[in-house]
Amino acid sequence: MKILSEPSSGKLGNRVAFISRYGQCQRELVTPKNTWSPARDHMRGSFGRLSRAWSQLLTDAQRVAWDTAGPKVQSAKRLGKSGPLTGQQHFQGINSARACLGLDMLLTPPAPVIFAPNPVGQLVITQVGTRSTASLLSLQNENVVERVPATGGVRLLLNVSSLPAEDIMVFGQAPCNAGRRKRRNVSYLGLLPAPQAGLSDITDLYIARYGEPAVGQRIFIVTRQQKDGWEGFDQETHEIVPAKPADPQAAAAGALPLPPHMHKGCTRDAQGIVAPPVPASQADGKPVMPGGGASAAGLGGVVEVDADGPLVQQVANGAAAVSESSALA
Repeated sequence: MKILSEPSSGKLGNRVAFISRYGQCQRELVTPKNTWSPARDHMRGSFGRLSRAWSQLLTDAQRVAWDTAGPKVQSAKRLGKSGPLTGQQHFQGINSARACLGLDMLLTPPAPVIFAPNPVGQLVITQVGTRSTASLLSLQNENVVERVPATGGVRLLLNVSSLPAEDIMVFGQAPCNAGRRKRRNVSYLGLLPAPQAGLSDITDLYIARYGEPAVGQRIFIVTRQQKDGWEGFDQETHEIVPAKPADPQAAAAGALPLPPHMHKGCTRDAQGIVAPPVPASQADGKPVMPGGGASAAGLGGVVEVDADGPLVQQVANGAAAVSESSALA
């Protein structure tokens, strides 16, 4: 809940103070569930090992060197304030960053590092369709570096303006809804892969931690430079997963024109099977004999009856009478 108080942060009895976007707040202390993961177990073990090393591994001369270098380093800001570090805090901070990367422990303080601008830029997310075997073989024959699997899927790429001079740590947040504009906690994914043609593919790093994101979700990525345990400023980028491309086969089928009507020879009307409609009368009032029907009637053929069936039948009977009178003559 929001309270009127001086800015504060941390635990006080059974209450926890924190700063939200609404101002100073407090909540009840809740012990979080002790979830386990390989990365969390690794960092917890490293932190305990470093704590013991300060007392048991370092010599007194080495501790004095850390005590001298520590006050020259400012802590991260909290509530808008920061202060100098102690020797042990500086030792823990430098070696914790190295332990995250699996590097050896430094027993003496390293020289400060001034980082160049972070070359990592905007995150690019693409959807890749399934590639045909012929396409993959042609790429291999042309010695093209193939970074997209044949099965396709979501690909996460980071624009890299120049070749990084230092190691760049990549952090990511679990996929969230597209309406979120501010990230929460991020987890370490790994070091930035070597860029190719100005793009670094972090798909495998992200999917190994969170799985493949769904269409319409927002992805937050944070990059941070690192050298000798010193860490640069965080650089954040985010993007929304686009929709999947249309099926190439369905698109090709939709682009084909409609099949033309095939001519199968004579029409049914020309064969005399179907009689065309007969008008009731002409200008002289006499009925009109249809061409196909007259031929069929004169040859004794069968005439189908349609809507004008009685009229067609009458004309056929008249033609038969004419043929009979001609035979008697």
